[in-house]
Amino acid sequence: MKKITKLILSSAFFFSCLTSAHDYNSGQLHIDHPWSKQVPPSSSVAAAFFEISNKGNENDTLIRAESPIAGKTELHAHIHEDGMMKMREVEEIVVPANGSKNLKPGSYHIMFFDLQNTPKLGERFPLTLHFAKAGRIEVEVTVEPATYQPKGPENNDNKHHSHH
Repeated sequence: MKKITKLILSSAFFFSCLTSAHDYNSGQLHIDHPWSKQVPPSSSVAAAFFEISNKGNENDTLIRAESPIAGKTELHAHIHEDGMMKMREVEEIVVPANGSKNLKPGSYHIMFFDLQNTPKLGERFPLTLHFAKAGRIEVEVTVEPATYQPKGPENNDNKHHSHH
């Protein structure tokens, strides 16, 4: 009986790892684990984060994003202005050639306004990313606990991009 229980538990763990890891490839771009922090049911805003890797020899640019969960979706960055960090809409997010751009809390991210429905913990929702070269990439964003920290290097931003 113990062997069966161990087999069931290890199988459940294996399949939960498979379902929680999700990434997307389109042309030279790789998008790793799009996620959003869980927000209160009354919230009208949310944000999405992920890493974009560019294996190509030319920069590509994220120019727009959209999701049916929001009335409005914007590309955002935190910028240092007048001695304070402020969140601002940006027109584009450049992903450097042979490099990456990490969209993460306190940095670049996708902002959702006027939520049509608030995604719940563990759910996924669609997000369409529009790139200048790679075109349209459909991804699913997983809602993680508010305390979620992605695994991997603390600051995996490629140093070849310009700072605002």
